[in-house]
Amino acid sequence: MSTTTKFSDETQLLQLQQKIVNIAARPLEQAIALPAQAYTSSAFYQWEVQHIFKKQWLCVGHVSQVSQPGDYININLFDEPISIVRGKDDRIRVLSRVCPHRGMDIMPEEFGHRVQGNRRSFLCPYHHWSYGLDGHLIGAPQMHHSQEFEQGKFCLPAFRSEIWQGFIFVTFDSNIEPVNTHYAQLLPFVERWNMAEMEIVANVRWDCQFNWKVLVENFMEPYHHLGTHHKTFEPMMPAASTWSEPELANSIVCHLPLAKSIVEQVKAGQSTSVFQPPSSLHPRDYYEYAVYLGTPNFLLFIGPDRVYWYLLLPTSESEMILHTTLLVTSKSKELPGFDRLLEQEIEALRKFHLEDVEVCTAVQRGLRSSVYSPGPLGHLEMPIWLFQRYLARQIEAASKQ
Repeated sequence: MSTTTKFSDETQLLQLQQKIVNIAARPLEQAIALPAQAYTSSAFYQWEVQHIFKKQWLCVGHVSQVSQPGDYININLFDEPISIVRGKDDRIRVLSRVCPHRGMDIMPEEFGHRVQGNRRSFLCPYHHWSYGLDGHLIGAPQMHHSQEFEQGKFCLPAFRSEIWQGFIFVTFDSNIEPVNTHYAQLLPFVERWNMAEMEIVANVRWDCQFNWKVLVENFMEPYHHLGTHHKTFEPMMPAASTWSEPELANSIVCHLPLAKSIVEQVKAGQSTSVFQPPSSLHPRDYYEYAVYLGTPNFLLFIGPDRVYWYLLLPTSESEMILHTTLLVTSKSKELPGFDRLLEQEIEALRKFHLEDVEVCTAVQRGLRSSVYSPGPLGHLEMPIWLFQRYLARQIEAASKQ
C-alpha cells in the first residue's frame, strides 16, 4: 500500500468517525441513521475489533454448556481460536487453542474435531504435545534434547474470564472493570430469572451476510414489528406500546408489553406460558417481554418462561456467525410432552429469526447503494439512538489514548 493510499484510508476513517460522533450528538427528536460506511467500511470494522471488541467483555457461552468436568466449547473470536472448558477442579476457563510449540490450532474442525464435547485432556495433532484441562503441558515427545525446552514454561494460555448470571465472559483487556461492575445497571432488570440455573435447550446457527450492527439495531428496536413481524410479533407485542429505558451504563433496555388481550388472560389466571417460569418473578414480569443489550454485543430477549441469548461472532464488515439459543428452567424439562413442546418452539424460533435474517441481509445490500442517504429515526427507534451514543463514546475514548 502506498503512503498516499494509507493516508487517504486514515482520513476517510477519521471523517466517518466524526460523522458518527456528530449524528450521535443530536437529540432523539432529530436523530438520523448512521452513514452507510459505518456498516460497509473494512477500515472501520478493523477499528471496531481493536478498540471495541478487544477492549470490552464478550459473552462466549453459558455454564449449562459446560456442566461437567471435561466439557468444552470451541469458538473463533477475532482471529483467536479459544476453548471454553470446565476443568477437573470444576473451574471454567477460557483457553487459547494455539499450541505454543509451532502455533497449531489443537482442535481444528477440518481435522474432524467437534466444536462441543467432552475430553480428559487436549492433544495437538501436529506433534502430539498434550495438555491438561487447565492448559498445563502434560507431555511433549522427544523434546528432551532441546536446551530451550522447559515443560513448566509451556501451556495453553488462559484469557481473563468471569461468569455473570450464568453467562461466561472473556476479555482481551487486563484493565477493564469486573463484569459484575460493568453490567451493574443491567442486573436489576434480569436477575429475577436466575439465568445461572437455566439451561440451553436449543441452539440454531445462522451464517449471515450483514454487519453486526445491522443485527444489533434490528434486534433492539421494536418499530419493525409493524413490518417484518406483522404476523408473528405485532399481534403479541404491538410496536406502539413499546418503550425504552433512559440511558444506562453499558446497556440498553427496551420493554415490549404484551397485547391487552393477553394481559387480561394472565390476570384472569389463564397461563400463557409454554415452559415453567422461574418462581422468583414479579407479577408484572408476566405482562411483557423485553430486549436487552449489554454493550457491545450481549443480546437477550426475555419473556416470562424463557430467555433467548444471541451469540454474535463478527468475521468481517459484512459477515457474521449468529447462534440463537433458548434457555429454560430445569423444571421445564419435567413438563409432560416437553420434547414435543420444545420442537414446536424451535420451529417458531427459526421462523421469526428467519424474518430478521432476511431483512438484515436486504438492509446490508441496500447500504451499498450509491443513492442511499441516512433517514430519520422515529421515537420507537430510541434504542438505535442510544446505541449510536455508545459508539460515539468509544470513538471519543479511543481518540484520547
